[in-house]
Amino acid sequence: MTSSTRDAALLGGQPIKLFRITRGVLSWFYTNADRTIVYGGDTYLPAAIAHDKITDGGEQQKRTINITLPKTLAVADNWRPYPPSDPIAITIWTQHYGETDYLVDWIGRLLAPVFDDTKLTLTSEPSQTRNKRGGRSGCWQRGCPLVLFFCGVSKAAHALPATLTGVAGLVLTAAEFGTLPSGRLNGGWIEWTRTDGLLERRSINAHSGTSITVLYGAADIATGLAVTAYPGCAGTFADCTYFANTDNFGGELYIPGRDYYDGNPVR
Repeated sequence: MTSSTRDAALLGGQPIKLFRITRGVLSWFYTNADRTIVYGGDTYLPAAIAHDKITDGGEQQKRTINITLPKTLAVADNWRPYPPSDPIAITIWTQHYGETDYLVDWIGRLLAPVFDDTKLTLTSEPSQTRNKRGGRSGCWQRGCPLVLFFCGVSKAAHALPATLTGVAGLVLTAAEFGTLPSGRLNGGWIEWTRTDGLLERRSINAHSGTSITVLYGAADIATGLAVTAYPGCAGTFADCTYFANTDNFGGELYIPGRDYYDGNPVR
Protein backbone atom coordinates (compact mmCIF):
# COMPACT_ATOMS: atom_id res chain seq x y z
CA MET A 1 0.00 0.00 0.00
CA THR A 2 0.94 3.68 0.08
CA SER A 3 0.59 6.48 2.58
CA SER A 4 -1.97 8.06 0.25
CA THR A 5 -4.12 4.90 0.23
CA ARG A 6 -3.90 4.40 3.99
CA ASP A 7 -4.64 8.06 4.62
CA ALA A 8 -7.92 7.74 2.73
CA ALA A 9 -8.93 4.53 4.48
CA LEU A 10 -11.12 4.44 7.56
CA LEU A 11 -8.90 1.86 9.30
CA GLY A 12 -5.27 0.81 9.24
CA GLY A 13 -3.64 4.23 9.35
CA GLN A 14 -0.48 4.81 11.40
CA PRO A 15 0.43 8.42 10.58
CA ILE A 16 3.81 9.92 11.38
CA LYS A 17 4.15 13.70 11.10
CA LEU A 18 7.18 15.63 9.90
CA PHE A 19 7.51 19.36 10.63
CA ARG A 20 9.97 21.61 8.81
CA ILE A 21 10.16 25.17 10.18
CA THR A 22 12.11 27.70 8.11
CA ARG A 23 13.26 31.24 8.82
CA GLY A 24 15.53 32.79 6.20
CA VAL A 25 18.62 30.59 5.85
CA LEU A 26 17.82 28.50 8.95
CA SER A 27 15.58 25.45 9.29
CA TRP A 28 14.46 23.22 12.15
CA PHE A 29 13.23 19.64 11.66
CA TYR A 30 10.99 17.72 14.05
CA THR A 31 8.80 14.61 14.02
CA ASN A 32 6.19 13.23 16.39
CA ALA A 33 7.64 9.74 15.86
CA ASP A 34 9.59 7.98 18.61
CA ARG A 35 12.73 7.83 16.49
CA THR A 36 14.82 10.00 14.19
CA ILE A 37 13.59 10.09 10.59
CA VAL A 38 15.65 11.12 7.55
CA TYR A 39 13.68 12.53 4.64
CA GLY A 40 14.91 14.56 1.68
CA GLY A 41 18.41 14.63 3.13
CA ASP A 42 17.19 16.29 6.35
CA THR A 43 17.14 14.71 9.81
CA TYR A 44 13.89 15.08 11.77
CA LEU A 45 14.32 14.83 15.53
CA PRO A 46 11.68 13.28 17.83
CA ALA A 47 9.67 15.86 19.78
CA ALA A 48 6.28 16.20 21.50
CA ILE A 49 4.91 18.29 18.64
CA ALA A 50 1.35 18.18 17.31
CA HIS A 51 -1.21 20.18 15.37
CA ASP A 52 -4.97 20.62 15.25
CA LYS A 53 -7.06 18.73 12.77
CA ILE A 54 -6.71 20.26 9.31
CA THR A 55 -10.10 20.99 7.79
CA ASP A 56 -11.28 22.59 4.57
CA GLY A 57 -13.72 25.47 4.61
CA GLY A 58 -15.55 27.88 2.39
CA GLU A 59 -13.21 30.72 3.39
CA GLN A 60 -9.93 28.88 2.98
CA GLN A 61 -7.70 31.90 3.40
CA LYS A 62 -9.05 32.45 6.94
CA ARG A 63 -8.52 28.83 7.98
CA THR A 64 -5.85 28.34 10.63
CA ILE A 65 -4.45 25.55 12.79
CA ASN A 66 -2.68 25.55 16.15
CA ILE A 67 0.67 23.83 16.59
CA THR A 68 1.95 22.91 20.05
CA LEU A 69 5.52 22.04 20.95
CA PRO A 70 7.75 22.05 24.05
CA LYS A 71 9.02 25.54 24.76
CA THR A 72 12.47 24.05 25.38
CA LEU A 73 12.96 23.25 21.68
CA ALA A 74 15.54 25.41 19.93
CA VAL A 75 12.98 26.74 17.45
CA ALA A 76 11.04 28.40 20.29
CA ASP A 77 13.88 30.92 20.72
CA ASN A 78 12.64 32.66 17.56
CA TRP A 79 9.81 34.18 19.64
CA ARG A 80 11.72 35.09 22.80
CA PRO A 81 12.65 37.53 24.12
CA TYR A 82 11.87 39.48 20.93
CA PRO A 83 9.50 38.70 18.04
CA PRO A 84 11.09 37.73 14.70
CA SER A 85 11.50 40.50 12.13
CA ASP A 86 10.77 38.20 9.17
CA PRO A 87 8.17 35.51 8.37
CA ILE A 88 8.64 31.95 9.62
CA ALA A 89 7.28 29.22 7.36
CA ILE A 90 6.21 25.68 8.19
CA THR A 91 5.60 22.58 6.07
CA ILE A 92 3.94 19.47 7.51
CA TRP A 93 4.16 16.01 5.93
CA THR A 94 2.40 12.75 6.79
CA GLN A 95 3.86 9.30 6.27
CA HIS A 96 2.12 6.13 7.40
CA TYR A 97 4.35 3.70 9.24
CA GLY A 98 5.88 1.12 6.91
CA GLU A 99 5.31 3.14 3.73
CA THR A 100 7.86 5.14 1.72
CA ASP A 101 5.81 8.01 0.30
CA TYR A 102 5.08 11.31 2.07
CA LEU A 103 1.99 13.52 1.77
CA VAL A 104 2.18 17.29 2.10
CA ASP A 105 -0.54 18.20 4.60
CA TRP A 106 0.14 21.86 5.24
CA ILE A 107 2.21 24.80 3.97
CA GLY A 108 1.86 27.98 5.97
CA ARG A 109 3.48 30.56 8.22
CA LEU A 110 3.71 30.77 11.99
CA LEU A 111 2.48 33.64 14.15
CA ALA A 112 0.74 34.51 17.44
CA PRO A 113 2.99 32.64 19.91
CA VAL A 114 1.55 31.79 23.32
CA PHE A 115 3.89 30.43 26.02
CA ASP A 116 2.78 28.61 29.15
CA ASP A 117 4.71 26.66 31.79
CA THR A 118 5.76 23.82 29.52
CA LYS A 119 4.77 24.45 25.93
CA LEU A 120 4.54 26.96 23.10
CA THR A 121 1.38 27.24 21.02
CA LEU A 122 1.65 28.78 17.55
CA THR A 123 -1.09 29.71 15.13
CA SER A 124 -0.39 28.88 11.51
CA GLU A 125 -2.07 30.53 8.55
CA PRO A 126 -2.08 28.78 5.17
CA SER A 127 0.42 30.07 2.62
CA GLN A 128 -2.36 31.65 0.51
CA THR A 129 -2.56 34.52 3.00
CA ARG A 130 0.83 35.74 1.73
CA ASN A 131 -0.28 35.95 -1.90
CA LYS A 132 -0.07 39.37 -3.44
CA ARG A 133 -3.45 40.87 -4.19
CA GLY A 134 -4.54 43.97 -5.97
CA GLY A 135 -5.05 46.72 -3.42
CA ARG A 136 -7.47 49.58 -3.59
CA SER A 137 -6.97 52.08 -6.38
CA GLY A 138 -4.85 55.16 -5.75
CA CYS A 139 -6.43 58.22 -4.16
CA TRP A 140 -6.22 61.77 -5.42
CA GLN A 141 -4.07 63.25 -2.68
CA ARG A 142 -1.27 65.72 -2.08
CA GLY A 143 1.06 63.29 -0.34
CA CYS A 144 2.87 60.54 -2.24
CA PRO A 145 1.47 57.04 -1.51
CA LEU A 146 4.43 55.16 -3.01
CA VAL A 147 6.79 53.08 -0.88
CA LEU A 148 10.38 54.32 -0.75
CA PHE A 149 12.81 52.22 -2.82
CA PHE A 150 9.86 50.88 -4.84
CA CYS A 151 9.35 54.25 -6.50
CA GLY A 152 12.53 54.57 -8.55
CA VAL A 153 14.93 55.47 -5.72
CA SER A 154 18.01 53.25 -5.46
CA LYS A 155 18.22 51.47 -2.12
CA ALA A 156 21.95 50.80 -2.47
CA ALA A 157 22.68 54.48 -3.14
CA HIS A 158 21.17 55.47 0.23
CA ALA A 159 22.58 52.67 2.40
CA LEU A 160 24.49 54.06 5.38
CA PRO A 161 26.95 51.56 6.95
CA ALA A 162 27.54 52.30 10.63
CA THR A 163 29.15 50.78 13.72
CA LEU A 164 27.34 51.23 17.03
CA THR A 165 29.34 53.12 19.64
CA GLY A 166 26.63 53.20 22.30
CA VAL A 167 23.43 51.37 23.27
CA ALA A 168 21.03 52.72 25.90
CA GLY A 169 17.81 50.73 25.77
CA LEU A 170 16.27 51.46 22.39
CA VAL A 171 18.56 54.44 21.71
CA LEU A 172 21.52 53.51 19.49
CA THR A 173 24.47 55.77 18.80
CA ALA A 174 26.91 55.76 15.88
CA ALA A 175 29.01 58.55 14.44
CA GLU A 176 27.79 57.71 10.95
CA PHE A 177 24.19 58.59 11.85
CA GLY A 178 25.35 62.18 12.31
CA THR A 179 26.39 62.47 8.66
CA LEU A 180 22.70 62.87 7.78
CA PRO A 181 20.47 65.75 8.93
CA SER A 182 18.50 65.04 12.12
CA GLY A 183 15.22 63.35 11.27
CA ARG A 184 16.41 61.99 7.94
CA LEU A 185 16.38 58.41 9.24
CA ASN A 186 12.85 58.77 10.74
CA GLY A 187 10.63 56.05 9.32
CA GLY A 188 13.61 54.12 7.97
CA TRP A 189 15.25 51.04 9.39
CA ILE A 190 18.53 49.39 10.32
CA GLU A 191 19.55 45.88 9.38
CA TRP A 192 22.44 43.57 10.25
CA THR A 193 23.46 39.96 9.75
CA ARG A 194 23.43 37.78 12.84
CA THR A 195 26.14 35.25 13.60
CA ASP A 196 23.78 32.46 12.50
CA GLY A 197 23.31 34.09 9.08
CA LEU A 198 19.84 35.61 9.62
CA LEU A 199 19.21 39.18 8.49
CA GLU A 200 17.57 41.21 11.27
CA ARG A 201 15.75 44.55 10.84
CA ARG A 202 14.43 47.19 13.22
CA SER A 203 12.34 50.22 12.29
CA ILE A 204 13.67 53.66 13.26
CA ASN A 205 11.19 55.77 15.22
CA ALA A 206 13.37 58.84 15.76
CA HIS A 207 16.70 60.29 14.63
CA SER A 208 18.62 63.13 16.25
CA GLY A 209 22.27 63.78 15.48
CA THR A 210 24.28 60.62 16.04
CA SER A 211 21.44 58.78 17.82
CA ILE A 212 18.42 56.83 16.62
CA THR A 213 15.55 55.19 18.50
CA VAL A 214 14.45 51.79 17.20
CA LEU A 215 11.05 50.14 17.54
CA TYR A 216 12.21 47.26 19.75
CA GLY A 217 15.44 45.61 20.82
CA ALA A 218 17.42 42.52 19.90
CA ALA A 219 19.70 40.21 21.85
CA ASP A 220 22.73 41.06 19.72
CA ILE A 221 22.34 44.86 19.61
CA ALA A 222 25.50 45.96 21.40
CA THR A 223 28.42 48.33 21.07
CA GLY A 224 30.55 47.37 18.09
CA LEU A 225 27.70 45.87 16.05
CA ALA A 226 27.98 46.71 12.35
CA VAL A 227 24.62 47.78 10.90
CA THR A 228 23.30 49.41 7.76
CA ALA A 229 20.79 52.25 8.12
CA TYR A 230 18.28 53.38 5.50
CA PRO A 231 16.38 56.69 5.51
CA GLY A 232 12.62 57.07 5.56
CA CYS A 233 10.36 59.22 3.40
CA ALA A 234 7.56 61.51 4.55
CA GLY A 235 5.77 61.27 1.21
CA THR A 236 6.20 65.00 0.55
CA PHE A 237 7.53 66.76 -2.53
CA ALA A 238 10.41 68.09 -0.42
CA ASP A 239 11.48 64.56 0.46
CA CYS A 240 11.13 63.55 -3.18
CA THR A 241 13.47 66.42 -4.04
CA TYR A 242 15.98 65.12 -1.48
CA PHE A 243 15.98 61.75 -3.24
CA ALA A 244 16.14 63.43 -6.69
CA ASN A 245 13.04 61.48 -7.69
CA THR A 246 10.45 64.20 -8.36
CA ASP A 247 9.65 62.74 -11.80
CA ASN A 248 8.13 59.78 -9.95
CA PHE A 249 6.31 61.76 -7.25
CA GLY A 250 2.97 60.07 -6.70
CA GLY A 251 1.04 62.94 -5.10
CA GLU A 252 -0.91 65.86 -6.56
CA LEU A 253 0.49 69.20 -5.40
CA TYR A 254 -2.23 71.40 -6.85
CA ILE A 255 -5.39 69.88 -5.47
CA PRO A 256 -7.77 72.82 -4.79
CA GLY A 257 -8.25 73.68 -1.14
CA ARG A 258 -11.98 74.11 -1.67
CA ASP A 259 -14.51 71.51 -2.78
CA TYR A 260 -16.24 73.16 -5.76
CA TYR A 261 -19.21 70.85 -5.31
CA ASP A 262 -19.96 71.98 -1.76
CA GLY A 263 -23.18 73.72 -2.87
CA ASN A 264 -22.04 77.28 -2.11
CA PRO A 265 -22.38 79.44 -5.30
CA VAL A 266 -20.69 82.51 -3.75
CA ARG A 267 -17.29 81.36 -2.58
